[in-house]
Amino acid sequence: MKSYLKYPLWSVCATIWQTLCFLVPYFIGSPSEGLYGIMAIIAYVLACGIGIFGVIYFTGTSRYLCALYLPLSALLGAVLSFYLVGYHTTLTPMLIDATLHTNIEEAAGVISWQLILWVIINISIAIYFVWLRWTKISLHKEWVHALVSIVLCSLYFSCNQRLHNSLVQRFPYNIPHVLHEYISLKQTMQEERSISPYQVMETPDSLTIVLILGEAARADHLQLNGYERATTPRLKKRKNIVSFPHIYSEQTHTLASLPYILTRADSLHPQRQYTEASFMSIFRKEGYQTSWISNQDLGSTFSPFLNECDTLIFANAGKSEYVFTQWLDEEMLPILHKLMPTDESNALFVLHTIGSHWYYNNHVPETMQIFQPVTTNKVVTGNSIEQIVNSYDNTILYMDYFVDSVITSLEQKKAILIYQADHSEALGEDGEYLHANDTEMAKHPACVVWYSDRFAKAYPQKIEKLIANKDKRYRTDYVFYSILYAAGIEGEGNTPDMNIFM
Repeated sequence: MKSYLKYPLWSVCATIWQTLCFLVPYFIGSPSEGLYGIMAIIAYVLACGIGIFGVIYFTGTSRYLCALYLPLSALLGAVLSFYLVGYHTTLTPMLIDATLHTNIEEAAGVISWQLILWVIINISIAIYFVWLRWTKISLHKEWVHALVSIVLCSLYFSCNQRLHNSLVQRFPYNIPHVLHEYISLKQTMQEERSISPYQVMETPDSLTIVLILGEAARADHLQLNGYERATTPRLKKRKNIVSFPHIYSEQTHTLASLPYILTRADSLHPQRQYTEASFMSIFRKEGYQTSWISNQDLGSTFSPFLNECDTLIFANAGKSEYVFTQWLDEEMLPILHKLMPTDESNALFVLHTIGSHWYYNNHVPETMQIFQPVTTNKVVTGNSIEQIVNSYDNTILYMDYFVDSVITSLEQKKAILIYQADHSEALGEDGEYLHANDTEMAKHPACVVWYSDRFAKAYPQKIEKLIANKDKRYRTDYVFYSILYAAGIEGEGNTPDMNIFM
């Protein structure tokens, strides 16, 4: 073989090894029915594989850098791929945080001989490629190869935003990306914010308040609001249920919408989301046990508010929307039950659900996928409108089950529960799908309020107003003032237009 072909061939072979062992596991279980779906998966693997080739080609230009990078990447890639296949867990900022706070006994419980063997095999392969590079390949003008590879990698990495997103969520780019994200989020969570002025009107005892942050739930797909399908059969049978079908969200994705729910930020005062604390700080200051239980990714815009709680728990720290595995909200229920106070103390719980996030089927148990046929392709347009709507409606049916389960744990308490989705979802109207776009269908989120008999007896006037207001129009920024008012706290700027209990 000609000498100038040896190094490119070595790089290709090393890329094939890492692609098969460390990249393909990200696509295991990815829905890919039909030729279109299979070709889409192959295209994704090849696109990400080219990204691996760029890194290997660059690091291989220096024998010393190659000797450092290949064994290290083999170690990290083997560990990540093992837990991806065996535990359906991928690298996320929440997983890093959980790992750093794990004791030796817990860590030992997830280390097995299979993991050790897989690591040894891949490090051995890496050492073999290093040996080939040192003994069989001579590269002239290494700096030229390195410079060319940097330029080509930079162009490839930035040529398309969708490709960029795929690369940074998968090996090996996800390692520096997630580490940087973790450090940035930690710094953001430590930011100092002011608590907005408020006054305590009444001091309740043994009051439990639950805010469930829904994800992409449409108001017009709730049976409670007249939808023709039985998507909320459990809540429909419940007493003390009030649905608000006319809530409006100007923001159509989670990062933008949550600050408007958690703080006094609104369309007239958007800057408050950057300078003020959320209502959780007020509750905590007034002696409430405050807990945030999350089944979502950690976002930069709302991460500072999580640090205001006494307790922060991620139910699925290793889940990612880029890995198509089952990811259910019910996994938050045991945590909620464990944290639920048994004495007369006051408590606030915020449950951040994965809800109706794409890929819909992953967020619903198979036993509750009632509406058929469901989607079979992770590419939205690879499914029919009927499949998309069926899968979406199954998520609403599962939301109904989840919210009803939370209510069951509150029935005997003096309690109020607010379910508010962060935004809505487009389901093919005008050719638009999902959210994070400016379509009108993504701006009408579902909202449901439940109150216990004890709460109604203690605060009859609030319940009377709540029921009277059910057909009024509110923006999602009503939550800040309403949840405080439910606890007898008057936030500055509170008006009937901002408060469902007034």
